[in-house]
Amino acid sequence: MAKQPNAYKKFVATAATATLVATALAPVASAAPVDSYKDVSKDYKDAVNYLLENGIAQGTSDTTFGTSNNISRGDAAVMIANALKLDTANAKDQGFQDVNSRVEGAVNAIVEAGIASGRTTAKFDPAAYITRQEMAKMLANAYKLTATEKAGFKDVNKNWIDYVSALKENGITLGKSETIFAPEQNLTRGEFALFVFRAENPDPELAIVEAVTVVNETTTTATLKTANKELTAKDFTVLVNGKEVTPTKVESDAKGEVYTITHASLKDTSGTVSVNGKQAAFNFVVVEPKVESVKAINATQVEVKFNNEVDAATVFAAGTSGTLKTGVFAFSNLDPNSPLTNNVAGNSATGELSKDGKTLTITADTGKVFEGRYDVKIDGLKDVDGKKVEVFEKKVLDLGKDTTAPTITGTERVSANKVKIKFSEPVQAHTPTYTYADGTTESNVTTTVSAGATEVLVDLSNAGVPVNKEITVTFNGLKDMAGNIVTPQPSTVKITKEQVDGVAPAISSVTQTGAKTFNIKFSKNVEDITFTADGTEVDVSGTPAVTAIDKVSANEYKVTVDANLDGATTVTVKAGKAVDLAGQTSATDLSKVVTFSQDVVAPKVTASKLVVDKNNAEVLELTFDKDVTAGVVTLAGKQVKDYVTTTGINETPTAVYADGKGTNKKVLHVPLSAAALKVEGAAYDLTVSSTAVTSVSGNKAMDSMKVQFTRGKDGVAPSDVKTALKAVTPIAQDASINNKVTVEFTDNVDGATGTNVANYKIDGAVVESARIVAGSPKIVELTLKADSNTFTGVRNVTVENVKAAGSSVAMDKYTGTVTLKENVAPKVEKAVLTTTTEVTLTFSEAVSLGASSTDDFALVIGGKTVATTVTAPTSAASSVKTVALTLGTAVTAEDIAKGLELKVLPTTLDVKDAAGNNLFTSGNIKITNN
Repeated sequence: MAKQPNAYKKFVATAATATLVATALAPVASAAPVDSYKDVSKDYKDAVNYLLENGIAQGTSDTTFGTSNNISRGDAAVMIANALKLDTANAKDQGFQDVNSRVEGAVNAIVEAGIASGRTTAKFDPAAYITRQEMAKMLANAYKLTATEKAGFKDVNKNWIDYVSALKENGITLGKSETIFAPEQNLTRGEFALFVFRAENPDPELAIVEAVTVVNETTTTATLKTANKELTAKDFTVLVNGKEVTPTKVESDAKGEVYTITHASLKDTSGTVSVNGKQAAFNFVVVEPKVESVKAINATQVEVKFNNEVDAATVFAAGTSGTLKTGVFAFSNLDPNSPLTNNVAGNSATGELSKDGKTLTITADTGKVFEGRYDVKIDGLKDVDGKKVEVFEKKVLDLGKDTTAPTITGTERVSANKVKIKFSEPVQAHTPTYTYADGTTESNVTTTVSAGATEVLVDLSNAGVPVNKEITVTFNGLKDMAGNIVTPQPSTVKITKEQVDGVAPAISSVTQTGAKTFNIKFSKNVEDITFTADGTEVDVSGTPAVTAIDKVSANEYKVTVDANLDGATTVTVKAGKAVDLAGQTSATDLSKVVTFSQDVVAPKVTASKLVVDKNNAEVLELTFDKDVTAGVVTLAGKQVKDYVTTTGINETPTAVYADGKGTNKKVLHVPLSAAALKVEGAAYDLTVSSTAVTSVSGNKAMDSMKVQFTRGKDGVAPSDVKTALKAVTPIAQDASINNKVTVEFTDNVDGATGTNVANYKIDGAVVESARIVAGSPKIVELTLKADSNTFTGVRNVTVENVKAAGSSVAMDKYTGTVTLKENVAPKVEKAVLTTTTEVTLTFSEAVSLGASSTDDFALVIGGKTVATTVTAPTSAASSVKTVALTLGTAVTAEDIAKGLELKVLPTTLDVKDAAGNNLFTSGNIKITNN
């Protein structure tokens, strides 16, 4: 039985720990086949066999698994660690003093992962038998199991019921009866094997959400434990701030494990996604668009990766792949001998954007390479939602030197007469040779490789090239743009000219796809039909003129006309315009008569609801049964508030496409910004009508309809103010320790981002907390972790991701320096009674005791402070590591027997190190006799 990845994938997706690694654990070498174990009955056979085969457990001997033996906490830890493939070798030491080397790594790993805990901070108790309720907690934590309702076990207290309920609801165990779980009963090895097996191989009929990822404001992905059926939008429930949001679309991956859910905006919200009643929580945080990485992928190409889809119009001069927009990309070469200087900023480079809009490949100008060190700045980009991409600025980005040899990656048959040969990267101009098996050269093929090309299209159409005779193409000395020679050298590929079929392409079908569009499908694949707007490619009888021709597939093209299609129409593809891949074409026009149907049915509203748009304002969302045009609508009717009815409402807002782009023309947003439409708490009863909102054919206006809703309060529209860092200042050192730094911004600071410690980094110190200073909303006070700042001097500071209050735009990343004093507090290493009137203190570092010598310490005898002065010599005012304190009254043998201590007087204490850090104590200082 092969190991299923469900549980491990689930744990990696949801556990808040960095100790997990995807390293396979080999099965334990000594594990015997399950049939060798005499004490494994059929009830446990599958479970034990699964654990053995996957290296999760082994037997207690060559012939026994120990099925009936109670399982210890240590052995349970080992099984769980093995099952989840935790990194036991590198897990953080948890400080347990009672674990041996056999279980230590597993115990450390599961405790670090939050699966289990020790009895105390120093004791895990690995030899103690694990109880059923402890097992429930361990498995529920390990496999992230939850329950939607409490199980009906009467003998499980509130501290354990959630874990036990999770096991029951997920089919791990049903308990001893409907009401009895026996929580404190010890568990056997066989039972534990059975429960781990069930957790690793859950009921395939269940569909349980294991992880939720918010992709953007309107898209969420839900990863399911398992789902052996096709789920639809009806199976999913999205709850946002306790309010149900209906998914508009649900798409599954091929395995039915990851579902992409499209829904209304989740701007700055939190909630849950559930499938068949099983829930997983999420918190939505707007991800600001930014550049994730810039790296060279070969000598002439640099790859720029973004975290969001970018708007091509802000990348390219013409809005599509090709010439880069002026002033957006600046690569300033720092190595004077490099062949490339500012080629990107000067627009001599070109770019290509990936289909998902998240990867830009920049190709250097012909004959130039990316090599060495650059100052890089990328500024002026926006994502597809119109948000500004954070400025990327990298000083001294070393793109290195390309030392990788180019290779031939394969060939592609384009047509009977044409073959494409592909290279792994752009190459220099090159002339290959074309020879036959007998060594003779084919002189009728003269295709050469152009400089900077990543492929070459070899033309075999010359009549002198024989059909079905293999040709060897040899690339001898082919080099990439950095001068690396091809491997293997020389490289060869074999190609042939194929026999053409002698049949020209014909029209197979013409299908109407819209009021002004139809698709032409040909009998075979054809070369691209380029639209020239002069009617020489496709003609439509009647008044419509062709305005665009777009390729749908290799044998299908979409045709757009400028008027509505209606009735019997002749569609003609002009002679010579449909050319197959062998170069064959019809010498006469290709025509087909088709009957088009004009759209004469008015669009209807299928759903209406109140939603919050990206500006935090409530809008009326209308969903239609077909694509519509956006435009002015009329809202007429009445509203009722506090039993008072207001009639005569008649407003004419302009409806816009909900997605802002018109990609989905079935959903409109109607603004409710007019005073008559924004009465908070009022119940509206309105009729929606419009002559501007029509079917895309323009023939029919929308049907009017009634809508009812209760108006809420509009939020504040997010601003696009971008704050900046004004100053980083250590707080004046008049406090007890050097652990405070203030960061001042140019604007009032957003609370969530301003107090997020992850947004602040000070090299050589640990930022423990961040707070906005009361009465000074532009200033954030950082507290450094005690003893984390170990040296006095200059260190780098990075501040990023902080927003101005009410803004949706994060600051540009700040990097600078600040001079800090170290914050390692001095400590008393020992206090020794050297005479009956003298106590000698030894400090961890040199300290000064200040001007006064009698107000730092008090003497404590037997737990009681006594009225005895404790005086330091005047020499201790300067830097000393050892100081002898004088007691005003000699201590007696009885005093010593009771126990002597020094009490620190915090209000007057002025024992400081050279950096100004006050003495640290966590209680009274014990005085010893030696």
